[in-house]
Amino acid sequence: MIKNIFAILILLCIVQAKGQDIHDLNHSKQFADYLFKTRQYSLAAEEYERIVFLDSVNIQNKYMLILSYRKAEEYSQALNRFTFFFKNRFIMPANFAEEYVKLLLLTKQADSAFSYLSINQSLNAELKQNYQLAALLLQKKWDDSFKYAMSYPVTNEKMNSRLHLLAFDAKRIKYKKPVTAAIMSAIVPGTGKFYTKNWKDGIIAMTFVGVNAWQAYRGFKKYGKKSAYGWIFAGLSASFYIGNIYGSAKSAKKYNQKLDDELYKKALHIALDDL
Repeated sequence: MIKNIFAILILLCIVQAKGQDIHDLNHSKQFADYLFKTRQYSLAAEEYERIVFLDSVNIQNKYMLILSYRKAEEYSQALNRFTFFFKNRFIMPANFAEEYVKLLLLTKQADSAFSYLSINQSLNAELKQNYQLAALLLQKKWDDSFKYAMSYPVTNEKMNSRLHLLAFDAKRIKYKKPVTAAIMSAIVPGTGKFYTKNWKDGIIAMTFVGVNAWQAYRGFKKYGKKSAYGWIFAGLSASFYIGNIYGSAKSAKKYNQKLDDELYKKALHIALDDL
């Protein structure tokens, strides 16, 4: 009887041990990889954190942890892991260095990315040049981007050629002058908005100023210079007129900002093509 009880206890221990086996390092790695492949990046990061804790030597697990955080858009967490894993970030393995650059670009630290690339020794020259050009574009330094692009050759490599084309496009960008837009609207209301391709607001401005000015003219002509009717519409016309001048200058600035933002988004997309 005692032997049977003892055998049952041993069997239960074995079953329990096998049940816990799913939490060992190998199974945890398989599960983390599955979460990553199915784009459950936040959950994958949590699992990789546990894996790195269990095996602090494996460099690939650390890389997957950082990559998971970036894919999950948890950029500060990813950058914190660089501080924890590497005392000197200038001599990191190439795949880590590239991830670090991407995170700097994503967190709008393009200037820091450019400086880092100037010192980094692990990335090859062409890749460093590509990311430095991207960093200049992401700082919206269009002239510097063009000069930098001209300083090293265009290749058939996808990232290289796309960044060069973008730098050339940035050089040819045609901004709208806020002063010109304001002057145009001062002369003919609404035309400053037309200049910035804001056709709808231009038509509205031209119509409102014109209609109110006409009503003011009619009021003064019919009721005299002291006509309240005339002065009300004259006031409305003047306010729309002044507002239209200011709005035209603002519209030019928005137009220019839109051009800059479009180039910025394209540069970021090229630099982070795997997102």
